[in-house]
Amino acid sequence: MRNLLPILVFFALAVLACWWFVCLILGQNGPTMEVNNTNERPKTLAFNHGTQTILKAYDHFAFDTGQVSPKLNANNALFLDKITAYLQENPDLLLNITGGYGIDEEGLNRGFFENLGLARANAVRDLLIERKLDPDRITLSFNTGAGAIRQQPITFNAYTPAQSVDFVPLAYTFEDMTFSDESFVPNGSEFRPILPLVEYADSVRKFLALHKERGLSIIGHTDNQGDAKANLALGTKRAENVMRYFRELGVPPRQMAAFSEGGKHPVSANNTEVGQRRNRRINFIIE
Repeated sequence: MRNLLPILVFFALAVLACWWFVCLILGQNGPTMEVNNTNERPKTLAFNHGTQTILKAYDHFAFDTGQVSPKLNANNALFLDKITAYLQENPDLLLNITGGYGIDEEGLNRGFFENLGLARANAVRDLLIERKLDPDRITLSFNTGAGAIRQQPITFNAYTPAQSVDFVPLAYTFEDMTFSDESFVPNGSEFRPILPLVEYADSVRKFLALHKERGLSIIGHTDNQGDAKANLALGTKRAENVMRYFRELGVPPRQMAAFSEGGKHPVSANNTEVGQRRNRRINFIIE
């Protein structure tokens, strides 16, 4: 047994030395670093103009849960470069970016945007603006769902103004901002602003105080369900209640106007619940 003791000690020291080398020198026991493996992303991202596919088979963008900024890889950057180049070569085309978010991310708001999908689409718009694409040529939309949305969270589609006659794309910028009817009681006109709208209203108040020559138009929109006159009246009541809220914040009445378009200008089809939700909205335009 005495002869075995030195051998056992030697093996114990050898194991300890291996552990020290692997775990500490190579960092295998340190903090885990997330690897952005492009091979794990679906390579089905495309850029379409109607039925024409302009770009295809690119890596989809990736987002951490609840986060706005995309985790870009070289393939994503190349995709954005090519979209920018194509749109610069075709100045008559506009671009709509649709941002998706999972149902488990519902309620996670960022800035003035009432959902994560719009915030993500805007983050991608900022990347295109950095590439010198005119922001006035980019509109935003959103989508929500489960697994498929998580795997393919951003989509890109080109269109012309003539192609947007039926469904008007939305800009979602400070001077042309839109919120859904989530800030109103269901089927009513009582105004209960959600947090992003509260933050937006405060910023508008400060802006109009500094720019007394500018004015705010508040426009109520509805879906096409029910009587058209009743929808027009509902849109008016909602816009007026929102204007009353801005007045209580300190915005002078002479700098505001409220009116309704009813269901005349849908931004989505009215044959689905999601489409109806998008059409029931309040629009703020600073002029």
